Amino acid sequence: MQLLKAANAAILLTSALIPAASAATSNAEVEVIDAELTRLFPGNRPGAAVLVIKDGVTLLNKGYGLANVELNVPIRPDHVFHAASVGKQFTAAAIMKLVEDGKLNLQTPIRQYFPTVPVAWNDITVERLLQHTSGIANVFTDAGFRKQAFEEHTPQQLLDQAIATPLLAPPGTAYAYSSVNYTLLGMIIEQLSGEKYDAYLARQFFVPLGMTHTYFIHTAGLIKDMVTPYERGPQLAVRWNSSLLFGGGSYASTNADLVRWTVALQGGAVLKPASLKAMNTQATLQNGGRVPYGYGIRPYTLAGQPYLRSSGDVQGFHAEVVYIPQSKVIVSMMSNSDDSPQFGLPSTARRIATIAAGSAPPLPTPTPQTLADGVLQQRAGVYTQGNERYTFQVKDGRLQVRYPADGRWLPLLALSPTEFYYEANSNFRIRFGSDADGRATSQWFDIAPLDGDADPVFIKQ
Repeated sequence: MQLLKAANAAILLTSALIPAASAATSNAEVEVIDAELTRLFPGNRPGAAVLVIKDGVTLLNKGYGLANVELNVPIRPDHVFHAASVGKQFTAAAIMKLVEDGKLNLQTPIRQYFPTVPVAWNDITVERLLQHTSGIANVFTDAGFRKQAFEEHTPQQLLDQAIATPLLAPPGTAYAYSSVNYTLLGMIIEQLSGEKYDAYLARQFFVPLGMTHTYFIHTAGLIKDMVTPYERGPQLAVRWNSSLLFGGGSYASTNADLVRWTVALQGGAVLKPASLKAMNTQATLQNGGRVPYGYGIRPYTLAGQPYLRSSGDVQGFHAEVVYIPQSKVIVSMMSNSDDSPQFGLPSTARRIATIAAGSAPPLPTPTPQTLADGVLQQRAGVYTQGNERYTFQVKDGRLQVRYPADGRWLPLLALSPTEFYYEANSNFRIRFGSDADGRATSQWFDIAPLDGDADPVFIKQ
């Protein structure tokens, strides 16, 4: 009864907040946010819907860019997007609800629910699935499997594919993000609840919280007001079968519903305090190391203060939800473009959230330098890190960057011979240098990163 009352309070709160912007929308911070989003999401391309809440007040609720390019339909604030892995929060909360009901122990080896898994999986517990510390590989990176990604797959078939792939590391020793972990959690939810995964989540969460625009994509059919997803170009996104995302990214939603969920979850209307704390706490590896993932949520700190985020990425759709407890700021962004912003939603949402919180660092206007072609040519080439690569070229006296391999060439401006910034947004920089072996390197970075967050170093080929 207590949780139901809290849920009802959350419904009243978000219902009152979201439909109309408050008087605060006229202040300088909101004008800065709106200007940044207008620059990042041009009106003639696919874009994003953005909702910003602070201390229970709607600061901004607006669409930028196009929901459908062919028909020139602008994005509305209430449009529906694929939330992708943001939905891992739903699965994690459902697991914790089963724990609270005495039906599940997080330290139970998953062999209890999947008796045919190999011996190497003996130490995989339910908690390690939640934290992506199971060692289970991301089957979506397998080239052979990707050829079958447009076909229907049952959860059992996804499990079989994971079993056929060697573990990346012994359970509990490393963090390796893999949506299959959450597919198995969805299967456990069905075993223990006796209900279909989506039916259980609807009964426990979506219906009580009034999340009437959150849809289980695999069985929803045509979804009213859902935007069109685009790949780079833009061109229509070629999307995998939605069955692949069972448990790990099964839902489409609106910003309003995702904020409603965040208010309810973080406000204590969904889970007991101990369960919520576990979701919001970084995982600890066997060697004592910490990784920035809890249960379906990515806990960080920013300037020493908690900063909770959740991201989702699937062909043509990107989503980011941020919560800063200290200032009670929530930012929900969903995009239908693989093209913009080229710097990704996580950094954009962080910038918006810190502006709303009043904690954004001052960003002086940089003064670009003109460098000789010979200096610029020293930076040109292909730089790789793992399977990723940046490519730099010199054109018309400017250094340009392309990332990923099929992306657009973007112009850079020079702050010095070793540091450049994106012309479209000076917050995002490229630093050139060399490693201990003398190899030329490049590193993308945000001038206002999360605490302890560092982007990988790319090596020139």
